[in-house]
Amino acid sequence: MSAEAIGPDLSNEAAENLALWERVLTELEDNLEVFREPAEMVSVQARELALTWQPALNLGPLPAELMPRARLLAKAQERAYIQLRGEARTNRRQAELIRSVPGPSAAAVYLDVAG
Repeated sequence: MSAEAIGPDLSNEAAENLALWERVLTELEDNLEVFREPAEMVSVQARELALTWQPALNLGPLPAELMPRARLLAKAQERAYIQLRGEARTNRRQAELIRSVPGPSAAAVYLDVAG
């Protein structure tokens, strides 16, 4: 069945959906690039992304021609998640080690320099 037989706007709708998905995938790829920055930059930019990101509205089904790109993006997001989870675990361990160091002693300390 042709696009004209189903409806005259089908090809326009499909083109609009394709363009919207391309913008969404590009935005998600750009957001993922933030996590390749030095750690100090990541936390600032990640907070900004978390506060400003909005999901796309009226997003139709993912066009078949964008499936490979979407799969690559999903794999890259998974790798970033695993890396961030590992870094968070390392940060927690370091914080525990810092907390385990005894604080300064209240007692006076004298050094025998004559002896």
